Amino acid sequence: VCAGTLNGLSVTGDAQHQYQTLHKMYNNCEIVMGNLEIVLIDHTQDLSFLQVSSGGHWDMGGQSGGHRADPSHCPQTIREVTGYILIAMNVFASLPLQNLRVIRGTQFYEEKYALFVLLNYNPNTTHALRQLGFNQLTEILAGGVYIEKNAQLCHVDTVEWQDIMRDPRLEPMVGDNGKACPPCHESCGGHCWGPGPGDCQK
Repeated sequence: VCAGTLNGLSVTGDAQHQYQTLHKMYNNCEIVMGNLEIVLIDHTQDLSFLQVSSGGHWDMGGQSGGHRADPSHCPQTIREVTGYILIAMNVFASLPLQNLRVIRGTQFYEEKYALFVLLNYNPNTTHALRQLGFNQLTEILAGGVYIEKNAQLCHVDTVEWQDIMRDPRLEPMVGDNGKACPPCHESCGGHCWGPGPGDCQK
């Protein structure tokens, strides 16, 4: 268990400082008590510590539907966030949170969102978030979803968010993200987190 943060978009220091803080807080963490805020992380930073324990391995082949390390063999990975998840203004290609199953939403971002993903691209380069890859996520117990203005982010409109969000009154806000994205694998029935056969929404 590790503590979350409540900084929002206000950050201190440069991208390297942000990364070091993130690494210190979430290395070998299974349950985040509070909010998971990932803001201003550069494409050069290695985020694999979010997926596996120290010395483990996570295969970045996710974008092409490649083989990932089996999350079940990685005991120390983030499985649950009790508050909200904020992912904003980052330029890494994918986020190694394949084991994330539950966002409890005990706190909201901007008073109503349990998952908030915004502006994860660099307009001057090709570096951008391309895939969320929350393949195990099945429950957002409270709060809504906002995923907008991520210029190269694919497979967020192919997720049936209403099946994950437990509050039926909320509409997911998903738009203005990646264009020309590869389709879901034919075995997924149109609902997926990525293009591979292992990316079907559960």
